[in-house]
Amino acid sequence: MLCNSCSTEVSGIHDGNAIWCENCGTAIKQEVRYVTGYCQSHSCRTQVYCRVKRFGKYISRVTKDPSVLQHYHKLLDLYSCFEFAWIRNKQASSRIYFFAKPVLLKLCSELLKLKPQNLPRLKDKLRELNQIEELMSLKETIHWKSMNTIKTEAY
Repeated sequence: MLCNSCSTEVSGIHDGNAIWCENCGTAIKQEVRYVTGYCQSHSCRTQVYCRVKRFGKYISRVTKDPSVLQHYHKLLDLYSCFEFAWIRNKQASSRIYFFAKPVLLKLCSELLKLKPQNLPRLKDKLRELNQIEELMSLKETIHWKSMNTIKTEAY
């Protein structure tokens, strides 16, 4: 690989999301990777925490409704779209933590036009409404729309 700063041929040092020049220390190439899956066979590091995997376990634990379980992967895809949009739009969101799982399950079910029975809800209804409003504003972002387009084209 040729470094643009010092014009030397280097193999490059991988650190974080960039390849760095061994000679002068400048970033040669950015390699940003967005990973939405849990077990990546090509990754050298094992992923410790994955919100999508935890959401999948949550779905399996709280509902036995066949209409929900039939759309399990679509629910996970919608969840990952919201996660991606939230991460990419941190400045637009006042939230420190990601949204509550019951709120996301309810909203993702509504987006898929499912009518599940007895889904868990938050005790504080105002908090639930605030989270749904913020999720709906995230749904209008370019990041959510582009990720959702990619996910839905797979079906």
